[in-house]
Amino acid sequence: MTQENKDIQPQAEPHIVKSHDIHIDADYADWIADIKSRYRSAQVKAAVKVNVEKLLFNWQLGRDLVQKKAEERWGAGVVEQVSLDLKREFPNADGFSVRNLWYMKQWYLFYTQGEEEILHQAGAELQRIENQYVTKLYQVGKELSPEKLHQVGGEFPLPFALVLGRDLKQYRK
Repeated sequence: MTQENKDIQPQAEPHIVKSHDIHIDADYADWIADIKSRYRSAQVKAAVKVNVEKLLFNWQLGRDLVQKKAEERWGAGVVEQVSLDLKREFPNADGFSVRNLWYMKQWYLFYTQGEEEILHQAGAELQRIENQYVTKLYQVGKELSPEKLHQVGGEFPLPFALVLGRDLKQYRK
């Protein structure tokens, strides 16, 4: 196990290196263990944030390849050229192979194709639900007598009575 892995792995007992003129007790050992734990947690959170940003970048690069119609605009070899340009600019970075760039494009296309259809279906469902509620409201309004609707202190609060008193025929299908 490398020294890096030893630093990351939790230890059964805290290992404390003693310096001069200090009294190490249980409180100090607990405090140091807490500091180490918080640092490890910060390392994990930082790695997660880096991964999130990389995923966002990959999504955006796939989107760019699609929206710019890169192959139509710059030719069939544009993905290969983008790969070469990014590798040259960022030689220590991973993920800029031609295959990965194609995967980024496919990932973007997979999750965006049919987006308009999904929105249309959701809109139709919302309209259907709204129509059901309006129809029910109209039916309730028909069952109430005009005296009850205009009666002060009646069974329904005034705002509801005003809504039911309106002509709801315009909403029926």
